[in-house]
Amino acid sequence: MLVVCALILASQLLRGAPLDTRITALLPETDGTERLAQADAKLSATFEQRFMLLVAGTTDAESRAAAKDLRRRLDASGIIAAFDSQSPARPDRLLAPYRYRLLADDLTHDDAQAWRQRGLSRLFTPGVDSDLSRDPFGLLDAWLGERFSGPLSWQDGSPSIATAEGQWSLIGATLTASPYAMAVQRTLTETIAEFGAAHPDVRLLRAGLVFHAAAGARQAQQEITTIGLGSLFGILALLALVFRRPIVLATLLLPVATGLVFAGALTWTLFGSLNLITLAFGASLIGISVDYALHLQCARQLHPARPLSRLWPGLTLGLLSSLCAYLVQLATPMPGLRQMATFTALGLIGAWLSVRLWLPLLPLHPHSATQSIARRLNRLRLTRRHPGLYAGVGLALVAAIALAIGQGSTSHDLRQLNPSPASLIDQQHRVQTLLERPATLRYLLVGADSSEALLQRLETLTPTLAELERNGHIASYQHLAQAVPSMATQQANLARVRQRYSEALAGLLDDAGLPATLEDRLGAPLEEVPVLTPATWLESRAGEADRALWLEDTRRAGGTPSALVMIGDVDAAGQAALTRLAESDDVIYRDRVQALSAQLADLSDEILQWLAVALALLVLTFGWRYRRRAWRVLLPPVGAVIITLGVFAAGHIPLTLFHLLGLLLVLGIGLDAGIFSTEHPADPGAWLAISLSCASSLLAFGLLAFSATPALHFLGTTCLIGLIATWCLVPLARGVVGQGPTADPTPDGQRLSTTQEIPRHGPA
Repeated sequence: MLVVCALILASQLLRGAPLDTRITALLPETDGTERLAQADAKLSATFEQRFMLLVAGTTDAESRAAAKDLRRRLDASGIIAAFDSQSPARPDRLLAPYRYRLLADDLTHDDAQAWRQRGLSRLFTPGVDSDLSRDPFGLLDAWLGERFSGPLSWQDGSPSIATAEGQWSLIGATLTASPYAMAVQRTLTETIAEFGAAHPDVRLLRAGLVFHAAAGARQAQQEITTIGLGSLFGILALLALVFRRPIVLATLLLPVATGLVFAGALTWTLFGSLNLITLAFGASLIGISVDYALHLQCARQLHPARPLSRLWPGLTLGLLSSLCAYLVQLATPMPGLRQMATFTALGLIGAWLSVRLWLPLLPLHPHSATQSIARRLNRLRLTRRHPGLYAGVGLALVAAIALAIGQGSTSHDLRQLNPSPASLIDQQHRVQTLLERPATLRYLLVGADSSEALLQRLETLTPTLAELERNGHIASYQHLAQAVPSMATQQANLARVRQRYSEALAGLLDDAGLPATLEDRLGAPLEEVPVLTPATWLESRAGEADRALWLEDTRRAGGTPSALVMIGDVDAAGQAALTRLAESDDVIYRDRVQALSAQLADLSDEILQWLAVALALLVLTFGWRYRRRAWRVLLPPVGAVIITLGVFAAGHIPLTLFHLLGLLLVLGIGLDAGIFSTEHPADPGAWLAISLSCASSLLAFGLLAFSATPALHFLGTTCLIGLIATWCLVPLARGVVGQGPTADPTPDGQRLSTTQEIPRHGPA
């Protein structure tokens, strides 16, 4: 089975089967998900490989010179597919044939006298390029000035933004490869660092996914070097200190590797893809599956003559209890939760099978140090009854429950999981503010039966959006109908232009002293005017920025055409207004951060609910097997979870999804500790294995509490508190060793007394 799984996994990796990195792939499908997924994919494909840099020197000339040098360095780096144009983006030549169908709002409401006055002003104003033969009233200039005005200006062949603190020169570019490619990140970072060293007085602002990805990669590398290697060396040193044999260390890692291969291959095959979050959560196999090997090795080291048949019931029950905790989650509507549960369950099965079938066949290499350590550690036990101690622990658990219920809270804001440095987030926001461009975090998804109906629907939304912008409730909005009016609007504009020509053109020629014979020639182009279509606009260079706003893919897939209305920053009133707009069947409001946060909250709620179901099933199972001793099994896992929740509530730390995933890990390790402390209460080997399990898991996961990555920090903090609590509660679960039914019989049928110790030397 393992060979087949290894071949499946190897084939997946060799053929380059991609890992799914989308968090949304783990969340449940809702109404409109397919269209929203297409919209998100279109935005990602358009913007994820782009980045922008703003350069400012002490003078305007220095800014332009520094920007040219940086552009030259980037061009020589080989990672740039294309730079943004260095010339104005006003599409005068493209839109010239359609000028009579494109009417600015001011000209729409002006009468014939105002049109005539506008024509005269343009004709006799110095510096105004008036094309009397084609556009005597300046229709195209008015349209472009209204639709394409912005903060950018072009000086010396370079786009720039003038601010109170000086001029910023803009460099926009598209990468040749994914922003997650390490080579691209490294080259871009080095190029910008070299530029900064050559221009120490120049300020630089950055915006783009590649910078956030590079910052995350740097942070991950640093933490792998510090926390990752530290935990690895710590675990190896701990196990080496106890077992003193390299072969034993290898046997402890074998179940972990077996579980990962088993789970990875089968989960990838069952689900068709493997999400990175599933893979990260599956790392809990290290903390749980190694328990099986630890218990087996400790039993063989300390009791080489004892038959292993006494160990298998505890190991089997530990596996079944963990499977129960995970497999009940298969009933949830969350695809991600089902995938994570399947991965973990399969991994535990694979690890358990290797411990059950393989490890007993490997040669035994005991060391006297192992027995010495077990004997000393076994002194940490209760030698007499302590009613006050149990009462105190009970009161502490009740207080923790009260705190968790009264002061506990949750938080699922996706922004708190952002590992990017605050300075980089501020730079991104400032670049968007200076460019007056909305971010891709909020949009309206609008659908209609045809492209024409869709443009008309966008036009009906414009008055409401414009009013929200004027009142400061939204920072900006952008949709395709601002650049390409509907055919109905273009036809109405053409009719109005023809009327104004008939009313104002003769007077304009007369006031300008031009011959009246020009009237027929100037009015002739109005007879046949082409219609501007979305396809014409989007295929042009000027329309590149709008391509993400028009979703033709939905129509080709058999759906209705859709369009996006990008929305800038929104306040509470704007949020409410946009939500009201989305009450229509053809409009969906999407706040990508808020929507993802809400779905993460749903996922967390599902985990809590099914965790409660799993605990109920475990109580029934342990009650059936252990009767009145069931509380001893449940005390370490449940008590540790309660204490952890109480600590978070007392510290006013809201729970996130990653806190809950950490609680699942604590519950799994705690269940094994409770089972083995109840099955073998007087066995020093069981107590040694439990201690090693908690210690190794603390090193593997508890050190993540010091991570600067929020998700890992939350997971690590939970494990740090929960695993310490688990280890501290196990002596209470063992009870007073040597008294009552909790004592562990020796191989010859006698019972160990509370003071009896194992031999100081190993077997001959």
